[in-house]
Amino acid sequence: MNSSELESSLKEVADIKFALDQSTIVAITDQRGIINYVNDEFCRISKYSREQLLGQDHRIINSGYHPKEFIRDLWTTIAGGKVWKGELKNRASDGTIYWVDTTIVPFLDADGKPYQYVAIRHDITRRKLAEEEISRQATLLNEAHDAIMVRDLDDTIVYWNKGAELLYGWTAQEAIGKPARTLLFEELPPEFEQAKSQLETTGHWRGELTQTTKSGRAIIVECRWTLVRAVPGADAQKLVVNTDITEETRLRNELQQAAQLSLVGELAAGLAHEIKNPLAGIQGVVDILLRRRDAHDPDNEALKGIRSEVARIDQTVRALLDRARPRVLITKECSLTDVVRRAVNVARAQVFGRVEGNRINVRLNAPAQPIIASIDAAQIEDAVLNLIINAIQASDNEGAVNVSLFCSPADETNDQTEEVVIEVSDQGRGISEENLARIFHPFFTTTAGGTGLGLPAVRRIARAHSGRVDVKSVLGEGSTFTIHLPLAVHH
Repeated sequence: MNSSELESSLKEVADIKFALDQSTIVAITDQRGIINYVNDEFCRISKYSREQLLGQDHRIINSGYHPKEFIRDLWTTIAGGKVWKGELKNRASDGTIYWVDTTIVPFLDADGKPYQYVAIRHDITRRKLAEEEISRQATLLNEAHDAIMVRDLDDTIVYWNKGAELLYGWTAQEAIGKPARTLLFEELPPEFEQAKSQLETTGHWRGELTQTTKSGRAIIVECRWTLVRAVPGADAQKLVVNTDITEETRLRNELQQAAQLSLVGELAAGLAHEIKNPLAGIQGVVDILLRRRDAHDPDNEALKGIRSEVARIDQTVRALLDRARPRVLITKECSLTDVVRRAVNVARAQVFGRVEGNRINVRLNAPAQPIIASIDAAQIEDAVLNLIINAIQASDNEGAVNVSLFCSPADETNDQTEEVVIEVSDQGRGISEENLARIFHPFFTTTAGGTGLGLPAVRRIARAHSGRVDVKSVLGEGSTFTIHLPLAVHH
């Protein structure tokens, strides 16, 4: 190589060194790791002077963050003549922390042994701080009880916090990348498109939606949607915060229904007062007219008909009072088996006595040994009788109504003791999904001539006994109403 070629090569090396010094952090050590060269960028970021660094090893900037195994693996790699790449957390002379993306290249002698190491680094402190902040915020989001998710404008889920996992049952791995439309809804409600339209117009939306969990359970959530952009110019995404208000909504509806029943009670009491006194007067006059007439008087049949109708109206008013005004619970130990059997017998007598051509078979399935429980016998009998009559009416006077009484073992999931279960099932018309949500509302009825107060009264009686009423129905196949009484019972 002549002198001009040498000068050219030296200039090229100098240019490369200048370029590296301007853009990267460079250090050169001998095979023992002793620093014998640092550039200006190394001095700037470490806040040590060149004189303080030369002759030292890299422990001078060790932050203590990385475990010994990490450092041992680094040295094993480069001592074996291989390039090492990774991220290092270092400490400057003033105690501040900085991160560098590092590549360490071993220079090998003729025997293939490293005689020096060149470390080329890039400052990534800002990126690592941003990642730590994102991680901190993600941790905070995971601590939230609300379900928080981020979705793109096509409603594909891109973020799913722990609260969402707990509410819906889907893990983040299962949910991310899936469309929210199919993951969270059995069928999209009309409010969904309205919400989407408002979000695009105003940038936010708030409302309630009915959604479905992984197990198929329907829940009601209060939704807050916000249109956000991670950075200016990026595609917009939806930040969605959902709060489970299923139980709150149920309690609110029950309070509204209780208020309605209370109002019905007041109206019924006033109605009874306004109607019963005139009815008593009419009945008294009819009785006088009947006594004054001969037994064969042709008007007697008409008068007797009037007296019968007066008695029927009086009975209707009494029934309305019984349904609308809660009675005080008077409990004592008695045979629940006998109570249910009486309700079955009364239902048979009432319906079969006034319906001609009735082909309904009311069956009672009860254990041979009586179930003794502490209950208000009159109210439980009234509740069971109501369900049986409803079942007969739903069967259009044909088919079978099955009444079952049995004990159910403790429900560990609900932390309950042994239950007494009274089940009334029919093979009648069934109830539509829409009506199932309304059958316990006061005054709602699908039966001609019904008051819509029977089922609310049944549920009120069950709850007064610390129990509940469940219903399952298939349109065209029939319904099953079940009273659960979680009481301590004696067999």
